[in-house]
Formats: sequence, C-alpha cells, structure tokens
Amino acid sequence: MKTIAILADLKRKKSKATVQKLTSRLQKKKIKVLVNEISKQTDLVIALGGDGIILKAARQVSRFNLPVLGVNLGGLGFLAGVNSSDLYPTLDLILQKRFTTMERMLLRAQVVRKGKTAGKFLALNDVVVKNGITARVIKLRLEVNNQYVATYVGDGLIISTPTGSTAYSLAASGPIVHPDLALIILSPICPHTLALRPLIISSKDTIKIRVETDHDEVILTMDGQENIPLKLGDLVQVRKAKERLKLIVPEKKSYYQVLRTKMKWGGR
Repeated sequence: MKTIAILADLKRKKSKATVQKLTSRLQKKKIKVLVNEISKQTDLVIALGGDGIILKAARQVSRFNLPVLGVNLGGLGFLAGVNSSDLYPTLDLILQKRFTTMERMLLRAQVVRKGKTAGKFLALNDVVVKNGITARVIKLRLEVNNQYVATYVGDGLIISTPTGSTAYSLAASGPIVHPDLALIILSPICPHTLALRPLIISSKDTIKIRVETDHDEVILTMDGQENIPLKLGDLVQVRKAKERLKLIVPEKKSYYQVLRTKMKWGGR
C-alpha cells in the first residue's frame, strides 16, 4: 500500500493524538498519508473515532470502492473493526494484505419537489423522514413498487439497512438483521395506532414516501448527520444504492460475538 487516508475529528484530543502517532508510523514505512481527504490513489481508509466517523466515511468512500478500517477510540463503536489497543497489530496485518472485508449495503435517497430533483443522498444506516423541533405529528403516505402500503401518522418513518438495524430502527422496536441479508426495514416512529409495526421488504424494492403534512416541521435525515427540510407534496424515493461499503473485519470475530459484547445481546 502506497497511500492511506485517515478520517478523524481533529477537535477531539484523543483523535488528534492518534492521527499524529499513526501518521508518523506510516511515514516511516514510506507510506503517503492523507488526513481528512481521499484521492484516486488511496489504497486504504482508516476511520478513527466512533460509529459517527464511520457513517461519515461511508458516504465519502463508497464511490472509490476502498476498504475501510474503523477504529473505536471510545464509546460503543459497534461498526468499528478494532479498538485503539488493537490498531497497530491489525494495521501490520493489513499492510501484509492479511485481512478480510465485509460489504455493507447503502441506501440512495432522492427528494423530488414539484417534479424536479431537490437532492440526492447516500446512507449506511438509515434514511429517516421525521418531525422537526416542535415534535408535531406528521402524515406520510408509503408506496412500495408503486403499490400503496399505508399512511403513517406519528413522529415519522425509518428506512433502514441491515447495518442500521442495530441503530435508530432498533430503538423503534425494529428487528436486528444480519448485515449479509439483502433487505430493507421500515420502522414507524411512535405511530398513532397499534396496527402499524416494522415491515421488512426486499432490497430490490423501490420505496416512495409522500409528505402529506401541511406544516414545515418535516425533515429528511441520512444517518442522523445530513438533513434537508421537506414540504407538503414532496416525494422521497429510497432504494438500494449501487455503491457498497467494504468494512475490514477481524477474522476471529463473528457478528454474533459483536452483538454480545457491544450490545449485551442475550445478557442477564
């Protein structure tokens, strides 16, 4: 490997210190280091921090089809492949090309306003249509493959990937789904009826959500990081993206082991 990109929040002391140490170590190995930028010559991306930086990296890296090593520097770090204590031993293996990757599905969201595209977005975890700061009830019409499914009245609707099934969707009583599965989860947020529960559909399906709320307190968010305000009549189209994220995973760790250790799954 000749060029490695490091993505990190340099405002955080631990992240900044780790970037400096990591950069020095890589440069001694005659490897070019890019900090918070990616070029066509990049061979590997290291995302330092927590799940937030990996979510951000996913949207930046996917078009380059590069492997990403997530390094948890504190907190839950569910998506991170290694903790900070394992960074350098893992990196040595990667430089010897002794690593495996797991591909993660992304979602592509498009906002159509009065017949014109108002924005296109990528998301690793989820695309969410929800109420704004005043927490007023909103109304959303859902279609899958141009077939009417339901009208949601409540706080919103989460469209989640299998990767995102352990994030916002889980908090909305959605199921935990293995990331290898090709499906999309639709989880209502605080619906005003007991008749609407999470729904699992094929990743081949096309989702259309039309805003039927006549006030300005509706927003579209991607991974909780990007957002755009929505208006009455706006159409949000969501489908599986062509791009995929290649996450580097430790060979000896299974998904279920991560569930048990990070999420305390099955604990008493």
